[in-house]
Amino acid sequence: MFAFVDETGNTGSNIFDEAQPDFFTGALITKCNFDMLYTNAVRAIYNKHGIDSLHASVIGFGPIEKIAPDLLNLLKKVDARFFVSRVEKRYLVATKFYDIFFDSGENPAAVWSAYNLRILRLTLCFKVATILTDEVAREFWSMLMARNEKQARANIPAICNAVLKNVHFLADQRSRHIVTETLLWSRDHPEALDIFIAGRQAKNGHMPNMVAFVNLLDGLEGFSKRWHRSLRKIVHDRQSQFEGSLEEWHRLFSNASGETIRRPGETMVLRMVPGSTFEISSSDNSVGIQVADLVLWLFRQFLAGRKLPERSAAILNYVFKKGYHQDLSFQGVGNQVEQKLREIMEKDIPPEAMEAARRFGEEQEQLRQHLIASYEEDGLMPYQRGPLKSVSNDAA
Repeated sequence: MFAFVDETGNTGSNIFDEAQPDFFTGALITKCNFDMLYTNAVRAIYNKHGIDSLHASVIGFGPIEKIAPDLLNLLKKVDARFFVSRVEKRYLVATKFYDIFFDSGENPAAVWSAYNLRILRLTLCFKVATILTDEVAREFWSMLMARNEKQARANIPAICNAVLKNVHFLADQRSRHIVTETLLWSRDHPEALDIFIAGRQAKNGHMPNMVAFVNLLDGLEGFSKRWHRSLRKIVHDRQSQFEGSLEEWHRLFSNASGETIRRPGETMVLRMVPGSTFEISSSDNSVGIQVADLVLWLFRQFLAGRKLPERSAAILNYVFKKGYHQDLSFQGVGNQVEQKLREIMEKDIPPEAMEAARRFGEEQEQLRQHLIASYEEDGLMPYQRGPLKSVSNDAA
């Protein structure tokens, strides 16, 4: 199995660029080496219609309409599959904000269930995003990108105070209480939070490019399991700013442990696309990347509400039929949350389950207060303490 990858929407650390609010990664996935076996066939299609190469944003709909039938026939012949990942940059900032301040392993005042139970984590993250103004979001992102740790930590109190001013806009009392408690402690303990990483490559990990790349690896792993084929090679379009980070992350994930990690209500495996190689190539030298470029361009036109010409629409319809789309955005993730909450609300909850949940909540609150007090004594964060028993067990 081979993957040919292109991306669009790169604005580097300037993720508040209104002209490019989203970052996209797209991949052509084939069971054979598409570049090796079909470069001549693709170039023959170009030559037939007087096109030098398939850079969709340059040639536009006119030439695409001419080559679309021949290209679609070729894609069907090789049984091509596709993966498209969208990362909404504003949503990414909101999730980063939530990770920094509401991680109960790194903030003793954070509520365990509001971070470790996925449905509650996403729900509260959405609520926090509604009171995270553009100005504060920019200040927060500047803090993440700061080159000086002292300078970065100095910004924490002002950021927390700015969000705390808007807590009253949250609709329910429980959310107001959790957000207030968490941010007050963060404001008063700027030295404690894990907010700073040094080096450009390390900071690249915050960028939508790298988030989309992990989504890509996850998508490719899914195709590999469905096809019962290992991934041989990823050919990625050249991106000078992130090449080193992409290569390093591919190495880390492809060689990670294959053991299953179990969290409440979800499981995960860090290892993805084991045994594959990663190659950087210019799109001029890879017809596979050019096809991925075309698919991404058509997909963006579709999302923008533009009506696609008939033949171009036929290619995108094939992509929808044979592809997989991962949408990391307020709308995409919001739809997942709504569906899950609907499933939960439609079920009857037995009284004994309600009572067990109440007792668990009380125990977690006692433990939270214990962790807050313990930090004042020894300066240790929750993750530094190892497995914790309940406070009542400790006392006994």
